[in-house]
Amino acid sequence: MVRTLLLSGGALVAFANSFAVSDDRASLLEELDAWKKSEPGMYAAANGFAPRATESADASSLDKELQLFADAKATVAKLNTKYPHATFSVATPFTLMTNEAFAKWVAGTRTPKNVTAEAAPTSVSTATDTVDWTASGCVGPVKNQGSCGDCYAFAATGAAESAYCLQYDRKLVLFSDQQTTSCGPGYGCSGGYPDHSLKWMGSNGICTMDSYPFANAGLATALPCKQECAPIQMPWRDVAMPKGEALIEKALAQMPIVLELSASSQAFQYYKGGILTADACTGTINHAVLGVGYGTAELPYFRLKNSWSTGWGEGGYARIQRGVGGGSACGVAYYTMHPVYSWFNIVTINNLVVSEYYSSLYANPKSGSKNEQWTYDGPTRQIIVGSNKQCLDAYPNGAGGYNVHTYACDANNNNQKWTVDPSNHRIMHETHANLCLAWIARSNEKVVVINVAGLAMTTYDNEAVSFSGASTESMEWWVNNADHTIRTVHNKCIDAFEPKNGGTVHLYDCDGSNANQKWIFDPATKQFRHMTHQGFCLDMGSANGVRAHLWTCDAANTFQQFYYAS
Repeated sequence: MVRTLLLSGGALVAFANSFAVSDDRASLLEELDAWKKSEPGMYAAANGFAPRATESADASSLDKELQLFADAKATVAKLNTKYPHATFSVATPFTLMTNEAFAKWVAGTRTPKNVTAEAAPTSVSTATDTVDWTASGCVGPVKNQGSCGDCYAFAATGAAESAYCLQYDRKLVLFSDQQTTSCGPGYGCSGGYPDHSLKWMGSNGICTMDSYPFANAGLATALPCKQECAPIQMPWRDVAMPKGEALIEKALAQMPIVLELSASSQAFQYYKGGILTADACTGTINHAVLGVGYGTAELPYFRLKNSWSTGWGEGGYARIQRGVGGGSACGVAYYTMHPVYSWFNIVTINNLVVSEYYSSLYANPKSGSKNEQWTYDGPTRQIIVGSNKQCLDAYPNGAGGYNVHTYACDANNNNQKWTVDPSNHRIMHETHANLCLAWIARSNEKVVVINVAGLAMTTYDNEAVSFSGASTESMEWWVNNADHTIRTVHNKCIDAFEPKNGGTVHLYDCDGSNANQKWIFDPATKQFRHMTHQGFCLDMGSANGVRAHLWTCDAANTFQQFYYAS
């Protein structure tokens, strides 16, 4: 399968030279006149798909139009017989175009992109549910690209509108197709690639449609780029390109996506409704649209939004068959794409970065690890951490407040529903009213008494860690989650240098760079886990707790279950 430069525009109608007009001239003329006054007819005239009134005034030109109209009616009749799951009509903008002219308009004139021939996808449709993003409020209206060959820009901009809407509280903002056409990485009205445009938007942002409206509809050459608007930053940098029906379904379950397909057939030219089957549109991939869902009627289908005005198809939309495997109907399973939301840091007011460790949350200096990289899933409203792929979860603690940790992601778990408000620098919970994610100042640096098995952890001769029932100053510990040390009030740190069962645990001069002094508390199991010696925990050693040591982590071991007593 060869992927060509996606154009869908840029050439005027090529009319037949001389044909016999239908015997019922008066009736045909009446139908033609009605078509010219219809939305598709006016769109065709405005964009060069049919002659304007002044261009068709003489008898010879009118005869040509009548013959083209008669030919179109005959073609439509054959299509309706051949493809019973769809309906075809002359009520489209391309009625007075020969299929050769239509195919040339769709394909454009630029040399196809030099790519290796693609092997047919192997995944086959498996979904039995229905997805329809048009009901979400995050799909923009059907637009009109006119005679400009910039379907790639409209498809990419439509995907950007939906991705941005889903990420930011489902507020739909329409973006500038003109900016994508005139300023983006494509070739203006001569075609382009939507994945390139999506990456360009991710790096440079894009202006709103109101600030940079589309003005290229009746022009086959792109207008010069303007630098007068303020672009909005997009929440992605990368673009995913799933291939095959099953992966397309998976992607469509998350957001609308760009679909590339073959659109130069007569079936596509005269399509009015229903489901286009696999044999109705074959050939070179030459057009880009926005996939907005899938479902099942008399056949399973993918649903797409085109950029050929509401006068084409089902109000500007179309359905094509799915479940056929391989490249699917119209080759739609070969090339698809959608934005991949970028990860971000959650940063406190004192410039510490919130990170996850064993599902608990800590605020530390930035390290660049996946434990502090978060992504927001707009459709499900979940915030996912890069380390364990769990979701930020807030649950009532029974004392009138809430605890926050990460937990196995579940789109139906209301404790995991968040709204990101970048303008006010806050993350709000959607389920628990008036609740925002917050970090208590100095919570990284707290003096506490730590209990285990009814005894308080203390020091012995300022060198060893032991446990006692008495209350002394040496029972107080400074838990510093910024450098992951556990310090005495005399600035000695718990240090473990033997990664084995029974390994020595003692006190040593605190050094934030000493890997033997790195601990982290797991509130779920109440264990102090060693961050360097993975799999080992602080253990009181015996029932009397004379001397602590290192031991393999066991959540059921009461000698490893520590509690903050203050």
